[in-house]
Amino acid sequence: MRRLISSRALFVLVLLASPVEAQTTTPVDSVPPVVCPDSLSATGFKVCTAGLDGIRMLHPLAALLMNGGNPRIGSARAVGKFGHFALGVRATKVTAVVPDLAWDGVSDTVPVGRKLALYAPHVDIAMGLMQMVMPMGTVGVDFMLSALVIPRNRTTIFTPVPGSREVGGTTVSLDWGIRAGMESATLPTVSLSVMKRSTPTVQMGGTTNGNTTAYTFNASAIDVRLFMGKRMKWFEFAIGAGADLLSGTAEVAFRDPGTDKVGDVLSPKLSGMRIVTALDLGFHLGPLQLVGEGGYQVGSNMALTTRFAENNTNAGKFFGSVGVVLSR
Repeated sequence: MRRLISSRALFVLVLLASPVEAQTTTPVDSVPPVVCPDSLSATGFKVCTAGLDGIRMLHPLAALLMNGGNPRIGSARAVGKFGHFALGVRATKVTAVVPDLAWDGVSDTVPVGRKLALYAPHVDIAMGLMQMVMPMGTVGVDFMLSALVIPRNRTTIFTPVPGSREVGGTTVSLDWGIRAGMESATLPTVSLSVMKRSTPTVQMGGTTNGNTTAYTFNASAIDVRLFMGKRMKWFEFAIGAGADLLSGTAEVAFRDPGTDKVGDVLSPKLSGMRIVTALDLGFHLGPLQLVGEGGYQVGSNMALTTRFAENNTNAGKFFGSVGVVLSR
Protein backbone atom coordinates (compact mmCIF):
# COMPACT_ATOMS: atom_id res chain seq x y z
CA MET A 1 0.00 0.00 0.00
CA ARG A 2 2.87 2.39 0.77
CA ARG A 3 4.30 1.68 -2.67
CA LEU A 4 0.94 2.51 -4.26
CA ILE A 5 0.67 5.81 -2.36
CA SER A 6 4.23 6.73 -3.33
CA SER A 7 3.55 5.93 -6.98
CA ARG A 8 0.45 8.12 -7.02
CA ALA A 9 2.18 11.03 -5.34
CA LEU A 10 5.21 10.75 -7.64
CA PHE A 11 2.99 10.72 -10.73
CA VAL A 12 1.15 13.88 -9.69
CA LEU A 13 4.35 15.65 -8.66
CA VAL A 14 5.89 14.93 -12.05
CA LEU A 15 2.86 16.51 -13.72
CA LEU A 16 3.02 19.54 -11.47
CA ALA A 17 6.72 19.97 -12.12
CA SER A 18 6.30 19.81 -15.89
CA PRO A 19 5.44 23.54 -16.20
CA VAL A 20 8.85 24.45 -14.79
CA GLU A 21 10.55 22.43 -17.48
CA ALA A 22 8.10 23.73 -20.07
CA GLN A 23 9.26 27.28 -19.48
CA THR A 24 12.60 26.43 -21.01
CA THR A 25 11.59 23.77 -23.54
CA THR A 26 8.08 24.74 -24.70
CA PRO A 27 7.71 24.58 -28.49
CA VAL A 28 7.01 27.68 -30.53
CA ASP A 29 3.29 28.16 -31.16
CA SER A 30 2.41 27.56 -34.78
CA VAL A 31 2.64 30.77 -36.83
CA PRO A 32 -0.53 31.53 -38.81
CA PRO A 33 -0.07 31.29 -42.59
CA VAL A 34 -1.94 34.58 -43.10
CA VAL A 35 0.41 37.49 -43.89
CA CYS A 36 -0.08 41.19 -44.48
CA PRO A 37 -0.13 42.42 -48.11
CA ASP A 38 2.95 44.18 -49.50
CA SER A 39 0.84 47.01 -50.93
CA LEU A 40 0.40 48.65 -47.52
CA SER A 41 2.25 51.74 -46.37
CA ALA A 42 5.06 51.31 -43.83
CA THR A 43 2.80 52.22 -40.91
CA GLY A 44 -0.07 50.21 -42.38
CA PHE A 45 2.09 47.10 -42.56
CA LYS A 46 3.05 47.54 -38.90
CA VAL A 47 -0.60 47.98 -37.88
CA CYS A 48 -1.60 44.89 -39.86
CA THR A 49 1.21 42.81 -38.37
CA ALA A 50 0.34 44.00 -34.86
CA GLY A 51 -3.26 42.95 -35.52
CA LEU A 52 -2.23 39.40 -36.39
CA ASP A 53 0.17 39.24 -33.44
CA GLY A 54 -2.36 40.77 -31.06
CA ILE A 55 -5.05 38.20 -31.74
CA ARG A 56 -2.56 35.39 -31.11
CA MET A 57 -1.61 37.06 -27.83
CA LEU A 58 -5.23 37.48 -26.68
CA HIS A 59 -6.41 34.00 -27.68
CA PRO A 60 -4.76 32.04 -24.78
CA LEU A 61 -6.15 34.65 -22.38
CA ALA A 62 -9.69 34.00 -23.61
CA ALA A 63 -9.02 30.27 -23.33
CA LEU A 64 -7.85 30.68 -19.72
CA LEU A 65 -11.08 32.45 -18.75
CA MET A 66 -13.03 29.72 -20.52
CA ASN A 67 -11.16 26.75 -19.02
CA GLY A 68 -9.92 27.67 -15.55
CA GLY A 69 -8.31 24.88 -13.56
CA ASN A 70 -10.40 22.14 -11.96
CA PRO A 71 -13.50 21.33 -14.06
CA ARG A 72 -15.31 20.42 -10.83
CA ILE A 73 -14.05 23.20 -8.63
CA GLY A 74 -13.21 22.24 -5.05
CA SER A 75 -12.84 18.49 -5.40
CA ALA A 76 -10.95 15.71 -7.14
CA ARG A 77 -13.76 13.20 -6.46
CA ALA A 78 -16.50 11.77 -8.60
CA VAL A 79 -19.92 12.70 -7.19
CA GLY A 80 -21.18 9.17 -6.51
CA LYS A 81 -23.88 6.81 -7.72
CA PHE A 82 -26.34 7.48 -10.51
CA GLY A 83 -28.72 10.23 -9.40
CA HIS A 84 -26.14 12.10 -7.32
CA PHE A 85 -24.99 15.51 -8.54
CA ALA A 86 -22.93 18.59 -7.72
CA LEU A 87 -24.17 22.00 -8.89
CA GLY A 88 -21.65 24.82 -8.77
CA VAL A 89 -21.44 28.52 -9.59
CA ARG A 90 -18.00 30.08 -9.96
CA ALA A 91 -16.25 33.13 -11.38
CA THR A 92 -12.74 33.04 -12.84
CA LYS A 93 -10.61 36.17 -12.82
CA VAL A 94 -7.48 37.08 -14.77
CA THR A 95 -5.70 40.43 -15.12
CA ALA A 96 -5.21 41.55 -18.73
CA VAL A 97 -3.28 44.28 -20.52
CA VAL A 98 -5.19 45.01 -23.73
CA PRO A 99 -3.12 46.71 -26.47
CA ASP A 100 -4.15 50.07 -27.91
CA LEU A 101 -6.41 49.30 -30.88
CA ALA A 102 -5.97 52.89 -32.11
CA TRP A 103 -2.19 52.52 -32.58
CA ASP A 104 -1.04 54.28 -35.78
CA GLY A 105 2.18 52.35 -36.38
CA VAL A 106 4.48 55.36 -35.89
CA SER A 107 6.18 54.15 -32.69
CA ASP A 108 8.09 50.89 -32.35
CA THR A 109 5.89 49.58 -29.51
CA VAL A 110 2.12 49.20 -29.31
CA PRO A 111 1.09 51.14 -26.18
CA VAL A 112 -1.29 49.90 -23.52
CA GLY A 113 -4.95 50.38 -24.33
CA ARG A 114 -6.46 49.30 -21.03
CA LYS A 115 -5.48 47.36 -17.92
CA LEU A 116 -8.38 45.52 -16.42
CA ALA A 117 -9.55 42.49 -14.50
CA LEU A 118 -11.63 40.12 -16.62
CA TYR A 119 -14.23 37.83 -15.02
CA ALA A 120 -15.87 34.74 -16.48
CA PRO A 121 -18.96 33.41 -14.64
CA HIS A 122 -19.67 29.67 -15.00
CA VAL A 123 -22.48 27.33 -13.99
CA ASP A 124 -21.23 23.73 -13.63
CA ILE A 125 -23.02 20.47 -12.94
CA ALA A 126 -21.54 17.01 -12.45
CA MET A 127 -23.91 14.03 -12.53
CA GLY A 128 -22.99 10.55 -11.38
CA LEU A 129 -23.24 7.88 -14.07
CA MET A 130 -21.91 4.84 -12.23
CA GLN A 131 -20.00 3.75 -9.15
CA MET A 132 -18.17 0.48 -8.46
CA VAL A 133 -16.50 -0.78 -5.30
CA MET A 134 -13.16 -2.40 -6.09
CA PRO A 135 -10.36 -3.83 -3.88
CA MET A 136 -8.25 -0.68 -4.33
CA GLY A 137 -11.13 1.75 -3.71
CA THR A 138 -14.39 3.11 -5.07
CA VAL A 139 -14.40 4.06 -8.75
CA GLY A 140 -16.95 6.53 -10.12
CA VAL A 141 -17.69 8.12 -13.49
CA ASP A 142 -19.41 11.52 -13.91
CA PHE A 143 -20.92 13.36 -16.84
CA MET A 144 -20.18 17.09 -16.61
CA LEU A 145 -21.93 20.10 -18.12
CA SER A 146 -20.69 23.68 -17.95
CA ALA A 147 -22.12 27.01 -19.13
CA LEU A 148 -19.95 30.10 -19.71
CA VAL A 149 -22.16 33.13 -19.09
CA ILE A 150 -21.54 36.61 -20.54
CA PRO A 151 -24.04 39.17 -19.16
CA ARG A 152 -25.21 41.69 -21.73
CA ASN A 153 -23.67 45.19 -21.65
CA ARG A 154 -21.37 44.37 -18.73
CA THR A 155 -18.13 45.13 -20.61
CA THR A 156 -17.01 47.69 -23.17
CA ILE A 157 -13.96 45.68 -24.20
CA PHE A 158 -15.70 42.98 -26.22
CA THR A 159 -19.26 42.13 -27.18
CA PRO A 160 -20.78 38.88 -28.48
CA VAL A 161 -21.63 39.01 -32.19
CA PRO A 162 -25.30 39.11 -33.22
CA GLY A 163 -26.85 35.67 -33.37
CA SER A 164 -24.95 34.25 -30.37
CA ARG A 165 -26.86 31.79 -28.17
CA GLU A 166 -28.77 33.73 -25.51
CA VAL A 167 -30.77 32.73 -22.45
CA GLY A 168 -32.77 35.52 -20.86
CA GLY A 169 -30.67 38.20 -22.57
CA THR A 170 -27.40 36.59 -21.44
CA THR A 171 -24.97 35.05 -23.93
CA VAL A 172 -24.23 31.42 -23.05
CA SER A 173 -21.77 28.81 -24.30
CA LEU A 174 -22.46 25.17 -23.33
CA ASP A 175 -19.65 22.64 -22.72
CA TRP A 176 -19.49 19.01 -21.65
CA GLY A 177 -17.05 16.36 -20.44
CA ILE A 178 -16.35 13.17 -18.48
CA ARG A 179 -14.56 12.54 -15.17
CA ALA A 180 -13.38 9.18 -13.80
CA GLY A 181 -12.21 9.11 -10.19
CA MET A 182 -11.10 6.66 -7.53
CA GLU A 183 -11.07 7.16 -3.76
CA SER A 184 -10.67 5.12 -0.61
CA ALA A 185 -10.54 5.66 3.13
CA THR A 186 -6.72 5.63 3.25
CA LEU A 187 -5.49 6.76 -0.19
CA PRO A 188 -5.79 10.19 -1.79
CA THR A 189 -8.54 10.62 -4.34
CA VAL A 190 -7.33 10.68 -7.95
CA SER A 191 -9.40 11.66 -10.99
CA LEU A 192 -8.93 12.23 -14.70
CA SER A 193 -11.24 14.68 -16.52
CA VAL A 194 -11.66 15.55 -20.20
CA MET A 195 -13.75 18.58 -21.20
CA LYS A 196 -14.75 20.12 -24.54
CA ARG A 197 -15.05 23.88 -24.08
CA SER A 198 -15.82 26.89 -26.28
CA THR A 199 -16.59 30.61 -26.14
CA PRO A 200 -19.13 32.64 -28.08
CA THR A 201 -17.71 34.66 -30.97
CA VAL A 202 -16.92 38.17 -29.71
CA GLN A 203 -15.76 41.39 -31.32
CA MET A 204 -13.61 44.28 -30.10
CA GLY A 205 -12.06 47.43 -31.53
CA GLY A 206 -12.93 48.95 -34.91
CA THR A 207 -11.64 50.76 -37.98
CA THR A 208 -13.53 54.04 -37.43
CA ASN A 209 -13.64 56.77 -34.77
CA GLY A 210 -9.84 56.79 -34.48
CA ASN A 211 -9.39 53.02 -34.15
CA THR A 212 -7.15 51.14 -36.55
CA THR A 213 -7.73 47.50 -35.57
CA ALA A 214 -10.78 45.30 -35.00
CA TYR A 215 -10.99 41.66 -33.86
CA THR A 216 -13.73 39.08 -34.21
CA PHE A 217 -12.76 35.73 -32.70
CA ASN A 218 -13.71 32.70 -30.64
CA ALA A 219 -11.84 30.04 -28.70
CA SER A 220 -12.35 26.33 -28.23
CA ALA A 221 -10.34 23.71 -26.39
CA ILE A 222 -10.01 20.12 -25.33
CA ASP A 223 -8.99 20.17 -21.65
CA VAL A 224 -7.34 17.25 -19.89
CA ARG A 225 -6.95 17.45 -16.09
CA LEU A 226 -5.42 15.05 -13.54
CA PHE A 227 -6.26 15.97 -9.94
CA MET A 228 -5.44 14.49 -6.55
CA GLY A 229 -7.16 15.48 -3.33
CA LYS A 230 -8.70 14.51 -0.02
CA ARG A 231 -11.64 15.45 2.18
CA MET A 232 -11.04 15.68 5.92
CA LYS A 233 -14.36 16.35 7.68
CA TRP A 234 -15.32 19.93 6.76
CA PHE A 235 -12.10 20.70 4.81
CA GLU A 236 -11.22 19.50 1.31
CA PHE A 237 -8.34 20.21 -1.04
CA ALA A 238 -7.52 19.29 -4.63
CA ILE A 239 -4.30 19.86 -6.56
CA GLY A 240 -3.60 19.03 -10.16
CA ALA A 241 -2.42 19.91 -13.62
CA GLY A 242 -3.28 19.34 -17.23
CA ALA A 243 -3.12 20.52 -20.81
CA ASP A 244 -5.40 22.71 -22.93
CA LEU A 245 -5.38 21.98 -26.68
CA LEU A 246 -6.50 25.31 -28.11
CA SER A 247 -8.08 26.23 -31.43
CA GLY A 248 -10.29 28.98 -32.80
CA THR A 249 -11.14 31.20 -35.73
CA ALA A 250 -10.58 34.92 -36.08
CA GLU A 251 -11.04 37.89 -38.37
CA VAL A 252 -8.67 40.86 -38.20
CA ALA A 253 -9.76 44.13 -39.78
CA PHE A 254 -7.42 47.12 -39.97
CA ARG A 255 -7.13 50.61 -41.36
CA ASP A 256 -3.88 51.72 -43.02
CA PRO A 257 -2.90 55.01 -41.27
CA GLY A 258 -0.69 55.94 -44.22
CA THR A 259 -3.51 55.84 -46.79
CA ASP A 260 -6.56 55.91 -44.47
CA LYS A 261 -7.96 52.91 -46.36
CA VAL A 262 -9.44 49.83 -44.73
CA GLY A 263 -7.61 46.70 -45.87
CA ASP A 264 -9.01 43.30 -46.67
CA VAL A 265 -10.15 41.31 -43.64
CA LEU A 266 -7.59 38.66 -42.65
CA SER A 267 -8.71 35.29 -41.24
CA PRO A 268 -5.91 33.58 -39.27
CA LYS A 269 -6.45 30.16 -37.73
CA LEU A 270 -5.70 30.06 -34.01
CA SER A 271 -4.09 27.08 -32.32
CA GLY A 272 -1.68 26.14 -29.55
CA MET A 273 -1.28 24.27 -26.30
CA ARG A 274 -1.00 25.48 -22.71
CA ILE A 275 -0.12 23.68 -19.47
CA VAL A 276 -2.27 24.65 -16.48
CA THR A 277 -1.76 23.94 -12.76
CA ALA A 278 -4.26 24.66 -9.99
CA LEU A 279 -4.87 24.30 -6.24
CA ASP A 280 -8.38 24.25 -4.76
CA LEU A 281 -9.29 24.74 -1.09
CA GLY A 282 -12.86 24.19 0.05
CA PHE A 283 -14.91 24.35 3.24
CA HIS A 284 -18.06 22.23 3.64
CA LEU A 285 -21.12 23.64 5.38
CA GLY A 286 -23.60 20.79 5.19
CA PRO A 287 -24.48 20.23 1.51
CA LEU A 288 -22.77 23.50 0.53
CA GLN A 289 -19.07 23.95 -0.21
CA LEU A 290 -17.28 27.31 -0.40
CA VAL A 291 -14.26 27.08 -2.70
CA GLY A 292 -11.28 29.17 -3.71
CA GLU A 293 -8.90 28.24 -6.53
CA GLY A 294 -5.54 29.62 -7.61
CA GLY A 295 -3.71 28.56 -10.72
CA TYR A 296 -1.16 29.31 -13.39
CA GLN A 297 -1.22 28.98 -17.17
CA VAL A 298 2.32 28.32 -18.40
CA GLY A 299 3.52 30.53 -21.23
CA SER A 300 4.86 29.48 -24.60
CA ASN A 301 7.27 30.97 -27.13
CA MET A 302 4.86 32.73 -29.51
CA ALA A 303 7.62 34.19 -31.74
CA LEU A 304 5.72 37.45 -32.30
CA THR A 305 7.40 40.27 -34.22
CA THR A 306 5.42 43.09 -32.59
CA ARG A 307 6.37 44.59 -29.23
CA PHE A 308 3.44 45.28 -26.89
CA ALA A 309 4.00 47.61 -23.93
CA GLU A 310 3.77 45.91 -20.51
CA ASN A 311 3.02 42.57 -22.17
CA ASN A 312 5.51 39.71 -22.06
CA THR A 313 3.87 37.65 -24.78
CA ASN A 314 5.81 34.48 -23.81
CA ALA A 315 5.04 34.68 -20.09
CA GLY A 316 2.43 32.69 -18.21
CA LYS A 317 -0.68 33.98 -16.48
CA PHE A 318 -1.97 33.62 -12.92
CA PHE A 319 -5.70 33.22 -12.40
CA GLY A 320 -8.10 32.81 -9.52
CA SER A 321 -11.62 31.52 -9.01
CA VAL A 322 -14.21 31.53 -6.25
CA GLY A 323 -17.31 29.40 -6.16
CA VAL A 324 -20.15 27.74 -4.29
CA VAL A 325 -21.07 24.07 -4.83
CA LEU A 326 -24.25 22.28 -3.78
CA SER A 327 -23.86 18.49 -3.61
CA ARG A 328 -26.48 15.82 -3.21
